[in-house]
Amino acid sequence: MLDFAGAPSATDQQADLLFRKAIVAGKPVSPAAVSSLSRRMSRSFELLRSSRQGGAPWWLSEFEHGDETLQSAERNASIFRKLFCNDDQLSPLLSLPKIVIDRMEAMLFVVRSQDFDGASAFFDGVPFAFVSARFRGRMLFTLAHECGHLVSHHNPEDSFAIIDEAIEDAPVADPKRASSERYADAFASALLMPSMSTGLTLKKVREIAKITDNEIGDLEIGYLARIFGVSFWAAARRCEDLSLLPRGGAAALNDRIAKEYGSAEKRGDEAGLPPRPEIDFPRVPWPLMASAVERVRAGELSVGRAAAIVGLSISDLMAANAPTEH
Repeated sequence: MLDFAGAPSATDQQADLLFRKAIVAGKPVSPAAVSSLSRRMSRSFELLRSSRQGGAPWWLSEFEHGDETLQSAERNASIFRKLFCNDDQLSPLLSLPKIVIDRMEAMLFVVRSQDFDGASAFFDGVPFAFVSARFRGRMLFTLAHECGHLVSHHNPEDSFAIIDEAIEDAPVADPKRASSERYADAFASALLMPSMSTGLTLKKVREIAKITDNEIGDLEIGYLARIFGVSFWAAARRCEDLSLLPRGGAAALNDRIAKEYGSAEKRGDEAGLPPRPEIDFPRVPWPLMASAVERVRAGELSVGRAAAIVGLSISDLMAANAPTEH
């Protein structure tokens, strides 16, 4: 029985080396967290090996590469929506987790770690994205940020990995921050809050609320955050990037709300803002689950080992493995 037991395989060793050499954006990440990422990736890769076609993802050549400017990030965000969202350049992108799995054919995992916000990698041509379990608005932005790293990687045959320790907490426009990180931030902002729809939504909100002040207030930004599914901080920074807020305005608003109300979410709830939309992050990518079930049924893998690889309880995997009635 193929049970992935015993000494580390060549794939284990390659994945471990890849993540130990990974670029870390932010503070150093614990060795245990790095090992956890590499193990999850290598075991998943082994599980998928028999079903994957190999080669570069079809979509990679569609994006601009080699130019990590804010303008390029905006253009690539538009290309992303054209390729994966039927060219919808306006709507909130609350289904991004499903798009990443179904359309990008990337392995997306939600992990429980306080060491980092997210991570991404290309491993032998297979794209991987990891998002730490957090507030859903933060997770959505983290996933979009990791997508920015994936689409900007010009050569999938050259495996790479990057670990983002704290994405939303990074200082705005920090000149010491790597250009690739600023690019991924800009891509995520443009992807989740396209400039045209942000402006149209803001205009509509102000009309409904009968706001006539020239300055944009925290409640308008709170509306934007909930409509587009992002955090208040991410929405405020996007407004600043679009010159809807003065430079430094996002940080000033965020700090004031934290002091006066405890958090932007509490402020929004007290003001009666509409509830946040649901954002579903699947526990396990369905291609990985399908491969695990197939190998269990074929007798190539024990249920316990398969559950450990995909990160589910044995009972959950057995439920997925149960025969269906027709």
